[in-house]
Formats: sequence, C-alpha cells, structure tokens
Amino acid sequence: MKNLQVVVVGAGTMGHGIAQEFAAHGYPTVLIDKNPQQIETAKTLIAGNLEVMKAEEAITEEQIENVARLLSYGTEVEKSAPQAGLIVEAIPEHPQYKQELFSQLDGLCPADTILASTTSVLNIYEFVSVSNPERLIITHWCNPPHIIPLVEIVMGPETSEETTAKVREILTGMGKKPAVLRKCVPGFIVNRLNAALGREAGYMVAQGWVSPEDVDAAFSGNAGIKAPFEGPLELMDYIGWDIATAAGQYLYPHLCNSTDRNVFAENMVEKGWLGIKSGKGIKDYTGKTREELQNKRNRKIMQIARLVRKFGD
Repeated sequence: MKNLQVVVVGAGTMGHGIAQEFAAHGYPTVLIDKNPQQIETAKTLIAGNLEVMKAEEAITEEQIENVARLLSYGTEVEKSAPQAGLIVEAIPEHPQYKQELFSQLDGLCPADTILASTTSVLNIYEFVSVSNPERLIITHWCNPPHIIPLVEIVMGPETSEETTAKVREILTGMGKKPAVLRKCVPGFIVNRLNAALGREAGYMVAQGWVSPEDVDAAFSGNAGIKAPFEGPLELMDYIGWDIATAAGQYLYPHLCNSTDRNVFAENMVEKGWLGIKSGKGIKDYTGKTREELQNKRNRKIMQIARLVRKFGD
C-alpha cells in the first residue's frame, strides 16, 4: 500500500503530526493548508518533533529521511486531491467548514478515494454528504498524533466493511493501535471514558473530600501503572466479575450522575486557570513556556511508549 497517495488537509494542531506519521512510514504525503503561514509553522513544528523523537530513540533515521523525501506542502487542495487514495481532513471543528470541504473533495476525488475526518466530537455523518458514502469514515487521532498509538475508527451508517478494514490495515502497518467503534455516538470511546472519569474526579474535589493533587496521585499510582497494558474491562478479569458486580451495585448510587455541569471545571475556567496555555491549572506553570512543558510531556509519553512496546501481547 506504500504507493497510496495521502493528502492531509489542515496543518494545525493535529494535521502536521498526522502528515508526518504517514510520510515517516513510507507514504507519499501532501500537507495542505490555505494559510501559507500555517504551512511554515507546520514545517517548524515537524522539524522540532523529529528532533525530540530522535533524541528519545522514538524514530529511525530511515523514517526521518522518509519525512524529508515524501512529505510535501501546498495551499491548494485542487492540485493534490485528484491523485489521492486517502484524504484526511484535519480542519477546525466547525460543521459548516467540514461540510464545505467534503463537498469540494467529493467533486475532486476518484470514487474510491477514502475520505476520513479527524473530528473528536462531531457526528459528520449527520451533515456531510458525499457520493459513494461507503468510503466516508472518521479516524480520530489522539494528541500528539505522531506519538500516541491509538486511533479511533468510527463507522457511519453507510461506511463499508471494506473501507474500515483497509483503514485499519494502513494504521496497523504504521504501528498504530486502531480501535473500531461501529456506531457514531457522542464522545466516541476515549472521550466518553475521559468525561466519566473527569466528572467523578471533579465532583470529589468540589465536595471538599480530596485535593486535586491527591486525586491525580490516586489515579497515577494505581490505574495509571496498569493502564499501558490493561484496560478497565480486562481489569475485571483479575478482580473477578462477581466481586466487581457486587461492588458496583453498592457504589453506583453514590457516584456523581449529573448531566448538567461540572462545578469544579467551571470554577477553573472562571478563574482563568486553563492549564499550560494560561500558565496555571491544577499546577502553577509560571516561568515555563508552553513549548517547554509540551516537549517535556512528549518525552515522557515516548519513554512510556517504548516500555509498553516491550510488553507485547
């Protein structure tokens, strides 16, 4: 499949890393953004990504050479889309923008070109219409996409098994860990789990029962250690489903089940404590740049990922 031409539309937060990944793994890739300045920013970010990954031994010399040789850039989707076998949309999360782009792509691409969206929240199948809808699919890459192995594949009502299997094969061949969701539901897999965990964590802090730091310590010191090789359902195999069921029957009535608001999160927003982008969140990041913090985190992720690969199955 390495003769597959890939086009990534949108060179922002996700797009530049996704394009880097495809090129690194041998796919001729074009990164498109109508804003020339964003293209220049993407080039700088990709160069930085490669430098950090090389230092952490998370990329090979061949893959670095592949990026230099196979990744090209452009500002006009009309020039590259007709030759593409796979197009990955990575533009802002706005239904109108996505609708307009996919309509344009539908008129430019061959009937068998796979059209994939990286949306993390939107049900594109409700507002995007293309001919041959069996080729339309969601591939939700996780940030940073050039490091995190998971990619959620979300099928639409008309997405074909053939398209799903081909996308899964491509991603698996790149060393990714695709997880298939057969129906598009709000939040997909990852964000539904994150929302449930985050709601309960915030609820406990808002009640004054525990500090934010101790909630994170409880998670990192227990589930966080096992998470790289064991999910919440496999965990039950070791606890025992009978024990887990009995515990759940007692515990569920006491858990937060609000569908309205996360008081703790709202208070953080009201105070302007947005995290690293504002200089303060749960922790105080005064005196540290966002780039510095992000690179430090990325290095940690790569180091953990390297250990996880040793576990295998």
